[in-house]
Amino acid sequence: MANSIAQATYEINEQSLSNMTLGLKGLPDELSGFSLLRESSLNNKTMASHGFPGNTEENYAKAGRVTGYLREFASPSAIPRQEDGSDIVAATVVHLFEDENRAASWMTDVFVKQFKDNVGSEVGENQSIVAVEELEIDDFYDKAIGIRAVQDGEDGILSTTVIDFRIGRLLGVSFVVTVGDHGRTELTTMLGLELERNIVRELLATG
Repeated sequence: MANSIAQATYEINEQSLSNMTLGLKGLPDELSGFSLLRESSLNNKTMASHGFPGNTEENYAKAGRVTGYLREFASPSAIPRQEDGSDIVAATVVHLFEDENRAASWMTDVFVKQFKDNVGSEVGENQSIVAVEELEIDDFYDKAIGIRAVQDGEDGILSTTVIDFRIGRLLGVSFVVTVGDHGRTELTTMLGLELERNIVRELLATG
């Protein structure tokens, strides 16, 4: 089964990616009340424009990334962002790579490395990363990795907990943004595991 699921990731198209990211009904109960903030295709040009400074469309292509899809939700308390400990944004993303090895290397060589390399740097919109903590993530079907990043900006401290996991040549991402210096490993894992189940359902349906 494992090999057949990985093989199925070579048969999908861009429409499959949008079906894989979670809708409102797929969110954990802890995120009830959230509403759709945005959803969009993520080609390499779009990724570079919203990523860390210095990233380019060409660099992402060289890393083996093909395209992706994002679906992001926000809580009613997102504006204004005042209540310490409140979760204000949650999202799932699916990235498509040329092959399984490229998906795996992205996790350490791009995802974790760029967060760590940008500690102390401004990362756009008057935000700077002040700390990054790598997380132990064990619950997923294949390789998974996580980080918690603390950002400081005009609106104060925000924490982002992010998990990346691989299924064949796909990379699933779940993240939760929280007001203040807090970790959301359990909630982000729940979100990621539901994303993983949804990806597998889509792969089985299209296989």
